[in-house]
Amino acid sequence: MNLSLLFYCRAGFENDCASEIMEYASAKNIEGFVKAKINTAHVLFQAHNPQEIVTLWNDLQLNDLVFARQVLLTSQLYSDLPEKNRTIPIFKAFEENFSFIINEKKYLDDLFIEALDTDEHKEVLTFCKKFTSPMLSELRKKGYVIGDKNQRALRLHLLFLTGQSCYIALCAPKKASQWFMGIPRLKFPNDAPSRSTLKLEEAFFVFFNESERELRLKQGVTAVDLGSSPGGWTYQFVRRDIYVIAVDNGEMNSALMKTGLVEHLKEDGFKYRPKKPVDWMVCDMVEKPKRIAELITEWAVRKLAKDFIFNLKLPMKKKHLEVKECLNIITQELNLEGLSYKLKCKHLYHDRDEVTVWLSLG
Repeated sequence: MNLSLLFYCRAGFENDCASEIMEYASAKNIEGFVKAKINTAHVLFQAHNPQEIVTLWNDLQLNDLVFARQVLLTSQLYSDLPEKNRTIPIFKAFEENFSFIINEKKYLDDLFIEALDTDEHKEVLTFCKKFTSPMLSELRKKGYVIGDKNQRALRLHLLFLTGQSCYIALCAPKKASQWFMGIPRLKFPNDAPSRSTLKLEEAFFVFFNESERELRLKQGVTAVDLGSSPGGWTYQFVRRDIYVIAVDNGEMNSALMKTGLVEHLKEDGFKYRPKKPVDWMVCDMVEKPKRIAELITEWAVRKLAKDFIFNLKLPMKKKHLEVKECLNIITQELNLEGLSYKLKCKHLYHDRDEVTVWLSLG
């Protein structure tokens, strides 16, 4: 068995993704090594004991990691594929690698044929779209049922580096990303004040399922947006008929102000405190990440909000280490206060040199 774990990430963040994976594996007492080349948008982890790679894959959930967009159990790289009839050797390699794990009834949740999220692989993605139909036909011809969501089926991924080389991999959909290439396809609203609105919208999709979104973002809840100008994050609440206190010395989008759902306070976001607790506090202020972590911690300890979504800006080189230190600032203080909470952190697709954090009390 020559299997590895394959992780997608943003190009340029391979070392942070690799550090996090090694730390996670070490905590599970699984020894191994990573292959991470800068600006390739993926990382491979191989265990010294091949049997342990499946154990780690079964244990791992994408939510456990900050910098990974997707986690797959993968074969070795298959190179020198023929230009014609590629489906035949790919299918043969698929069964050779994964017959021990595929349901006897041959159910697959779906088929994703993907490329890496880099400029140089955009042409490969065009090939992937064309190759999907013949690969689906090959699978069905061999007796596989694709797309039965009621089964505990795994999803098949083919990651092409070129038209003649690919990884063959499996994904456990309930523990990994639901999106093609691990990237949510969100459309920028024409009436939104800034593209930053997509960061908060993606966070709502990544951190909550549909029922949780309906519960936490229902009409009647209240929100504070620190560093709100011109209103990209405020927009996500207003579109859901949620009242927002927007705190920023800068100007707010006039269309948002006309809705009657926004109270704009020209104040310093670090000094403002609400007169009474609110349901939401969100923050996308450009500041040192530790200072943001300390601000969130104070609000949480004083129970000034129930839910928080905030960004930590990461211009430094060792981003993984900085994120750990910031999250420790929050968790240590909340544990000291005996507060019950949930905390998740993710490097979102619409983030750049930053990560997005969700904190919920209770």
